[in-house]
Amino acid sequence: MKNKNGVVPIGVIGIIAIIFSVADFFLLDIERTAVHWWALAFLLLSEVTLFGGLIGLRYTRAAYSRFFLKSGIGSALTLYFVVTLVSVLFAGAFRENLNIFILIQLAIVVLFAVIIVSLSAFSRKLERQGEEDIKKIGVNEPKRGGF
Repeated sequence: MKNKNGVVPIGVIGIIAIIFSVADFFLLDIERTAVHWWALAFLLLSEVTLFGGLIGLRYTRAAYSRFFLKSGIGSALTLYFVVTLVSVLFAGAFRENLNIFILIQLAIVVLFAVIIVSLSAFSRKLERQGEEDIKKIGVNEPKRGGF
């Protein structure tokens, strides 16, 4: 497996983001309640998923529609991180209902997992349809100046 451009910088940025999140948790004057520990765990999960997914997208095979896969899954991973970050910021409101907070976080994970699996399947379908169309017309190059 050859090294793709951008993998090391993405990994370094991911490690810096994770270290920053853990440092924020311990250096800020935050109550160490169970809901805050769960919020930290889900935030770290979202960061690992985001940066791991971005690194994984660098190694996609030709069996997928690369543009659709990279743009769709990259956007879904980023949106997953943002939604998790916003929900973690409001974790204090669930101090009395820890189970509700965990259920909301699990719902967020499941929702974005379904979105990412759907995008992956659809990008594979697009690639297969593109290959079938190329076989039908026999050429891969665009035609110019005619119908």
